[in-house]
Amino acid sequence: MRYLVFLSLFMALVPSLSATAQDNAPPEPVPANGMVILVTDYGADSVYVGAIKGAIYSTFPNAKVDAITNSVPEFDVLAGAFCLAEACPTYPPGTTFCCVVDPGVGTERRVVVLRTKSGHLFVAPDNGLLTLVADKLGVAALFEGNNRALWRATIPSNTFHGRDIFGPLAANLASGVPIEKVGEPLASMVRLDIPVSAVDNGKTTGVVIRVDSYGNMITNIPQENVAALGVNEGDKLQVTLGKAEFVVPFVATYGAVEKGTRLALIQSAGYLEFAVNLGNLANEIGEGLHAAVVVQKAP
Repeated sequence: MRYLVFLSLFMALVPSLSATAQDNAPPEPVPANGMVILVTDYGADSVYVGAIKGAIYSTFPNAKVDAITNSVPEFDVLAGAFCLAEACPTYPPGTTFCCVVDPGVGTERRVVVLRTKSGHLFVAPDNGLLTLVADKLGVAALFEGNNRALWRATIPSNTFHGRDIFGPLAANLASGVPIEKVGEPLASMVRLDIPVSAVDNGKTTGVVIRVDSYGNMITNIPQENVAALGVNEGDKLQVTLGKAEFVVPFVATYGAVEKGTRLALIQSAGYLEFAVNLGNLANEIGEGLHAAVVVQKAP
């Protein structure tokens, strides 16, 4: 009788135990979708972009090649990391990102290949470029991309690993080659010391992480830090941005103020942005990327 009671209790637990095991199981790899998305500092109109596309198509003729941007500020790994974290989640799982902001090209720095828990794939130099996407999307698998059979079939140039290594590796992954084939598994990768926005004593601090083509200045100050100051739409903000100091209205969109007027708003990725309606704030104040920012509610 006791045996039957124990067996009944055990069988009742089996579904919940199975569900727990499934909840803790690593996510199944998402099949590659053939897309290779570039993120580089090569420049918008650069022969290097054309060459890396050629290497991708030579490896995988059916690839669908596009770019988030090829205009990451030159050599600026931190700016590239923020750019990736902002844009890559909008792409479908199974997308492969070929990321080349690589001031250490030709040195002993490794090539890393990351599969995130979201099902995205990244090929990049091991210099911290993938820090934020790893934090935001989670690490499912991490490898060194040192399988030369998946590189371009020439001796790699010491100055153009985008064409000879990153592009072909990304193309192979996009074609369906499993990540386990790219090289040796890694326990960790290089990480950047990322500036963090903080709130203290009625102020929130941060840095400019991107200046777009309009001269709008996007900071790393998230919407919740602005809310923590008790700021609502229509309130004014006292801002120190680099050496510039000004007061601006906090609004929902650019057109809420007159042409030529400075403003603050929450941009599409949820960060505090400063701008001039139909103008160029970066040019006006002479500040740019990585400038320190301090914000408080104006009296």
